[in-house]
Amino acid sequence: MSNTALLESEKNLTETERKKRGDLMKRKPYVAKKLANISAMEARGQVSPIIRLEKSYLCNFQCTHCSAEYYMDRHLNKTKVTDDRTKMTLDDVRELSRQADELGLARFVITGGEPLVMRDFDEVVAAIDPDKHYIISDTNGWFLDDAKAKHLKSIGVEKIQLSLDSMIEEDHDAFRNKPGSYKRAMRALDAALNADLNIILSTVLVRGRANTKEFLDFCQFCTDKGVGLYVSYAKPTGSCTEHPEFVITKEDADILRELEKEYSVFSHMTPSYGSYKGCITVKGIITVTSTNEVTPCPYIDMSIGNLRQTPLKEILERGMRNPWLGPHRPDCLIGEDQQFIDLHTRITSQYKTLPVPWGEGFSDSNTLFDK
Repeated sequence: MSNTALLESEKNLTETERKKRGDLMKRKPYVAKKLANISAMEARGQVSPIIRLEKSYLCNFQCTHCSAEYYMDRHLNKTKVTDDRTKMTLDDVRELSRQADELGLARFVITGGEPLVMRDFDEVVAAIDPDKHYIISDTNGWFLDDAKAKHLKSIGVEKIQLSLDSMIEEDHDAFRNKPGSYKRAMRALDAALNADLNIILSTVLVRGRANTKEFLDFCQFCTDKGVGLYVSYAKPTGSCTEHPEFVITKEDADILRELEKEYSVFSHMTPSYGSYKGCITVKGIITVTSTNEVTPCPYIDMSIGNLRQTPLKEILERGMRNPWLGPHRPDCLIGEDQQFIDLHTRITSQYKTLPVPWGEGFSDSNTLFDK
């Protein structure tokens, strides 16, 4: 990529973001150039999704709103079901990294579960290869102290996405079903900043919360702290299937879009760096599960292919052909489109293990519409 193209791609960046990218260019020039090339890829009609890697669903929490609940072993054990699909290995991660790099993809998020309870976390980072990809880790913050934060930085993790579900300590702890989790999260925030890790806070927006003082205080806190607040809509998947009262309305989403104009707050629907994808299924994000299945977003429990059977390039092309997933849409498919929500709920409820395999939910023959 030419220097002229690099400069062109940075026109819409803030001064802080320019400094961060300048630092990354010095340390990891190959990764920085790939990140800078994302806008050019999109202009050519190519997709450049973030890859969420769910190698493990181990977790020390049991959150009220967890979207991954029905992927976890505790759920399989409860229903006396075993998942006999082949589990992801480090070789699988290496191969995914290789294919992603060939496609010009640049960003991996290690998620789960709680990534920092994974015994092979360091090996997973190495398998992704921090010299080829920008690596982010989700965390609930329980184990993220100063020493751990410095270690993550040293092995190549660049960014932390830290979950915090309320600025009210008791409410956060109750939502997370873990006393003391608020204090640990706040400690983790300072630890990440002290270790010079990039960090954003992540929170779940439940119905009615966007219009509360607590949420406005949260937006103000992040803005004052110079930390972005990523807002995930509560959607009718995972544990939230048992809490339909959590699922947001269009009014909630509209309030959030107005708050974005004043505060350092954003969602997956927020335009960034001059790019507006709308709903980011396939175009902006994919999830790779512990059984190598690829889903088009973290909250859609239907696969668009298995990496053991189909190359990543073909899976992405398949997703973009799908009439639900590929075309631009201004609303969140699984959060705001009631027709799709009803279809998704009806199909996924028939399965004991998730995601629903390719061909039984999403398919090229479009049988999703016919079920």
